[in-house]
Amino acid sequence: MAVMKANLYTWALAIQAAAKQPDYDCILVPSEIADMAAKKHGEAVKVGKAVSEGDFEKLTMKQLQKLAQANSISIARTKKDFIKRLKPLEPDVDLESLKGTQLKALIKKHKIGALRSKEELIALLKKKIAEEAKENRQGAGCKAG
Repeated sequence: MAVMKANLYTWALAIQAAAKQPDYDCILVPSEIADMAAKKHGEAVKVGKAVSEGDFEKLTMKQLQKLAQANSISIARTKKDFIKRLKPLEPDVDLESLKGTQLKALIKKHKIGALRSKEELIALLKKKIAEEAKENRQGAGCKAG
């Protein structure tokens, strides 16, 4: 009987120790996975439709950024972008000859963000699509001839 009580006591301690283990929520049930997949598919369809219609304005900033990156378009502004934005604000400054720290100071002064705006991303995406369409037309013309 004493052995049985010792085993029960050991078993109870093991259960207590297991109960104190952190509860990990890393396993998803199939319905949660299906819901996540459906949501992701729905978003992909929305983006695809907007792209095919050329209506990028319907997309969120995050969707535009992902689309730009997928098309090898940087979402960060370049030195050329900063200079273009600064020219109307600093007409008397030779922006082309500024060094990095001087340019950064002006960017900070005028509160110009490091990332491209929605309008800039849309313009770049439309330009990329137009270039690809032109290349496809030229490529098709070469094959036919």
